Amino acid sequence: MAVFGEINSFLDFCERVKRWFGKNKGPAINDNPAKRFFELFEAHGINRNQIPRYVSQKLSLTDVQDEKSLLKKLDQKMIDDAADLFAVNREWLECASPDIYIAHDFYKRPKKFLAFIEEVLSKGSDLQGIIYTSATEESPQREDTFILLEEDFSIGEGQVLSRYHICNNWHFNYGKSRAYLTACVAAAWKKDVFLHGRKVPHEFITKYAEGQSLLGGDIRDHSPGQHWHPEDMALDPDKFLAGFREGHNKVSALETIIRVQSDDEQFTLNEMYSVLRGVPFSEKLKSLEQSE
Repeated sequence: MAVFGEINSFLDFCERVKRWFGKNKGPAINDNPAKRFFELFEAHGINRNQIPRYVSQKLSLTDVQDEKSLLKKLDQKMIDDAADLFAVNREWLECASPDIYIAHDFYKRPKKFLAFIEEVLSKGSDLQGIIYTSATEESPQREDTFILLEEDFSIGEGQVLSRYHICNNWHFNYGKSRAYLTACVAAAWKKDVFLHGRKVPHEFITKYAEGQSLLGGDIRDHSPGQHWHPEDMALDPDKFLAGFREGHNKVSALETIIRVQSDDEQFTLNEMYSVLRGVPFSEKLKSLEQSE
């Protein structure tokens, strides 16, 4: 059965490559760095007339009235600074790449995820997140889930901006993937980085998970979708295993989460086991594993 999981992962990768070539053959004819520069700031809630206050180089209101005026002033440092400010791919701003956001893949690497959020927090930023998923009990194994981290940071007195970090390549109905996702949820909550959950259509996942669409008002100004609680997977084995039938997926999910949590307690929420009526999460998991 493990072979089928790897085959599904390969087919999902092929689909991602197909989407890349199908939708991103090159920038539009009327595309240019100035247009993307404006789009980037406006997608983060900044009107083009406000842009001069956020760039170190001297820009006037006249310079930001249209693309032609901005192109006369736009230089490499301005592009680099804007990319750093919003944690986006500078090659996208240069019209050389379809990838706007630099997507992070932490599947099988929960320690890397923990290190990432610790690095963000070390800057003094506030961090929270949402796990978007289109998975249902009937849906196939596919890339159907991503984490969107929102980092709020100050650039001066009374000036707070947000930058976004996409963590993708999560297959919710694949046992190992759910186990590593659960470990990441537990680690984040222990750092007071609360990951909430939203169930959305798969088209939403396709649109945003690869980082090739600017985060618009449908995701930035409110959280679409049906609410769910990702932390329940780290607190209640029944919620962690929900939807898995008997067999490889259930066994691999149990084996993986038990191993990860046994190696490092940062990936367990054992101190919050009240939902288990006094039985620690890890002990309940092990009893379930033995019954398989």
